[in-house]
Amino acid sequence: MKLNFEKNTFFTKLIFRFLVITMIVILIFGFSVITYFKTFFVEQKEAQINKNSKAVIDYLADSKAADNKQEIVNWLSIIGELNDGHAWLINEQGVLEFSYPYSFDEERTFSGYETIFAGNTISREVDTADFELTMLFVGMPVKYQDEVIAGLLVFTPIDEINSIIEHIVGIMIYISLTALIFILFVSYYFSRSLANPLHNMGLVAARISQGEYGKKVEIKEKGASKEIKLLSESINLMSEKLEQTIKSLAEEKNKLKHVLSGMEEGIIAVNSSGRIILTNQSAASLFGFEEELQAKKISELQLYPEVTEVFEQIISREEAAQEQLIISKEDTNQYYLVHFTAIHLEDGNFWGGVAIFHDISERYRFEKLQREFVANVSHELKSPLSSIRGSVEILLDGIIEDPAEKREYLKMILRESSSLSHLIDETLTLAEIDAGGVELNKEEISVKDFFENLRVFFKNIKKDEQSLKIEVEPELKVRANREKLRQVLVNLLSNSVKYSAETGRIKLKAEKEAGQVRFSVADNGIGIPATEQKNIWERFYKVDKARTPGERSSGLGLAIVKQIVNEHQGEVFLESSEGEGSTFSFTIPAAEA
Repeated sequence: MKLNFEKNTFFTKLIFRFLVITMIVILIFGFSVITYFKTFFVEQKEAQINKNSKAVIDYLADSKAADNKQEIVNWLSIIGELNDGHAWLINEQGVLEFSYPYSFDEERTFSGYETIFAGNTISREVDTADFELTMLFVGMPVKYQDEVIAGLLVFTPIDEINSIIEHIVGIMIYISLTALIFILFVSYYFSRSLANPLHNMGLVAARISQGEYGKKVEIKEKGASKEIKLLSESINLMSEKLEQTIKSLAEEKNKLKHVLSGMEEGIIAVNSSGRIILTNQSAASLFGFEEELQAKKISELQLYPEVTEVFEQIISREEAAQEQLIISKEDTNQYYLVHFTAIHLEDGNFWGGVAIFHDISERYRFEKLQREFVANVSHELKSPLSSIRGSVEILLDGIIEDPAEKREYLKMILRESSSLSHLIDETLTLAEIDAGGVELNKEEISVKDFFENLRVFFKNIKKDEQSLKIEVEPELKVRANREKLRQVLVNLLSNSVKYSAETGRIKLKAEKEAGQVRFSVADNGIGIPATEQKNIWERFYKVDKARTPGERSSGLGLAIVKQIVNEHQGEVFLESSEGEGSTFSFTIPAAEA
């Protein structure tokens, strides 16, 4: 569709507004730039005059105090030549006494001398008959022994500044014209992409108003905006609806079904006789129905007994009511909150009932996790506290007299206190991560140096003949939080030492793969059964205690590892065979080269 520049068309108005806005922006920008540069150059010139003049103004003051006219003229000539201009000296009444490069026959009085004799410096542009050019005027006090005895007036031409400004103006005009032409092309293209679809919509709307239903707007412009497309789709939808006004109620129900199919909540509606008149895919998936449910009685379906019962109560009573019910699917561990509502029409007749099934699995799991967390923490705290309390009571009762045996009890108290402290620290770490309070101050870390530091840690915790092998590329670097990365690897190394034999071999490895660095800690220890592996990263989860006699653990270490790695946008992995050992690994982004 061709567009022209006819008066009062949307296309013409749009281009005109684009150009007007562009011109206003260019004028404001140009004026600001010119003003900035002129102010800048004038201030620079003023600063130069002040610097040049103040270099000799003390000598001028001495000459003025001594009333040495010849030296006064000499100093004025120096000031004038330093500033490429004129230098005048006025007295307390503002009368011109001396001037350079030429003197005046008639007496001249300078207005505004009071400001100078008040000890202030003034400046401005002047354009008088005394000078052929526009001059920058700077007036400053001449002080002798902290008393203003005269005023120094310096005039210097600013024709160079004006020439530079004129050059800048020329450049700005050139840039403005170029920008204006560019904006003209851009606005033409943009206006056409807006006006063309609107023009087509107007034609289609006119044909629809004449009874030609079913006409559609075709948007061919690639740059058409989302709003234009939405408007065209709305017009097309309106056209389709007008064309379908004579279609049956079944088609209307079908439209409603498509709307409901996009909802996550399951919906089942029954009429006053208990037959299903409306449902959606979410409800069918919930109850595992594949066949069509329309027109079937609610009592014929194998729903949850509680759901069927509430539907039958609503239908039998024909009363407006709202019930809430929680049901669970044992095979999928999903929980649903069900709202039941009896509905009456405007005339008061009973229409039926509607049930809406909300999936609350995540909320239920969260609440369950909270309950388990409190129970687990209480359990983990109870055992060491009981040991501490029992030991303290024995020591206080004086039952133990042997100093060596007392020392063993004290060691046990210290050990259990350390266990409590470790549990609390791990719990707080997880709570901090869950609350989003961990700030990862990442830095570039040399993995080789980092591993060497961990070797020292390993030597302090290893059993008898256990060995550690490190494999890492010398130049490999990672960007991470040093403290958190150490916490992850310390947890994994501690587990490998704990669950490996006294002659166990442990390998600490890092390698780069696809912009990530994969860290792994492998051992040849007792391994983890396949049935336990899916839960190993859960909080407070512990592998069967019968397999690890004598080993105590809070069950939080691997959960912390997973949370920290997730905070680094990484993933955790586990490979393990029972009786052969385990390899715990994780990935985090590598440092940029």
